[in-house]
Amino acid sequence: MNILWLASWYPNPKEPVNGDFIQRQAKAVAEIFPITVIHVMQRGSVFQEEVNLVHQTKNLKEIILAFAFKPIGIGLIDKLRYNFKYYSFYKKQIKKYINEFGKPDIIHAHIPIKAGLVAKYFSTKLNVPYIVSEHSSHYTKISHDSFFKRSKYFQRNTAKVFNGAGLVINVSDAVTKKMNELFKIKKYQTIRNTVDVNLFYYKELNNKIFRWIHVSSMNEYQKNINGIINAFVELNKQQINWELIMVGPFTTKQMQICTERNLANKIIFIGEIEYSEVAKQMQQANAFVLFSRHENFPCVMEEALCCGLPVVTSNVGGVAEAVNDTNGLLVVTENIKELANALNSVMINYVNYNRELIAKQANTLYNKEKIAKEIVDVYKSIIE
Repeated sequence: MNILWLASWYPNPKEPVNGDFIQRQAKAVAEIFPITVIHVMQRGSVFQEEVNLVHQTKNLKEIILAFAFKPIGIGLIDKLRYNFKYYSFYKKQIKKYINEFGKPDIIHAHIPIKAGLVAKYFSTKLNVPYIVSEHSSHYTKISHDSFFKRSKYFQRNTAKVFNGAGLVINVSDAVTKKMNELFKIKKYQTIRNTVDVNLFYYKELNNKIFRWIHVSSMNEYQKNINGIINAFVELNKQQINWELIMVGPFTTKQMQICTERNLANKIIFIGEIEYSEVAKQMQQANAFVLFSRHENFPCVMEEALCCGLPVVTSNVGGVAEAVNDTNGLLVVTENIKELANALNSVMINYVNYNRELIAKQANTLYNKEKIAKEIVDVYKSIIE
């Protein structure tokens, strides 16, 4: 099969972890047969010159592109100019791909805007099917980039992309249900994110201090870092033999809050680290905590479970599809007291969690071979 992936999000020189979960899916599928990914970087700042990077590893070809753009300083006009140039540039690159490799059998878009619109255009032009994977959790009104706060243009075109697709894939049943209520999607399927279980796996440990770990973008609006800190303030009134490792791009203000609450020696910020180092940090922890205001089906939750960590998380998005009484606890988002009580409960009842079994079950669900096969089976069914 000749499979072309178009990714709105994908790791690139400006944003090395942007859509890294899409890249991990691509690598998994490429172990079965060749695929090409084309990603046109979106303008976080003005590019003075074009970017053209091609990376080939065995069956995976990654084409990372950007075009030069200079704004004139008039907001609406610059936005129209940019979007026109973006789509023109993207279409030109795909035509180059077709001239070299021929017409694809399937176009797989990741995120409807903007890659999904390009996929829809070429699907019609070439008479080939396309599918679209949605990874976002923004189909909730509390999201800072909520679908409901976006322009009518964005909303209409998202609907067009979903309605024209041969299949819509999401990583959680919960968000798929919300999308289906909005768009009446004809055909959909849940396929989870993949975990590199060669990195994230169970290891025995013998910590003298109970170690919690949190891994995220540390975005306050979504991840509610202040809420986590305040819950550990409450936990400290019940338990003192603990520490919390915070992995991600923290702020000075977040550290200052810990200092003000006399927890600077117990809540340790280590910043951004390599993916393989995240696995090592998880393997050295006893349990994982997440207190987001909204999520889809977070990769870090899957990774923590694959390391055998009990997970305490707010019950948002699709997390309840993974977390239950055998492998963690669910709490109401924003309820700091309930989170603190759940943290305390896990510490008190820790011996009841079978970490090796938690890891084994998660490995079975999220390993790359399983996820890749599910995606390939989709391609075969669409083509047939």
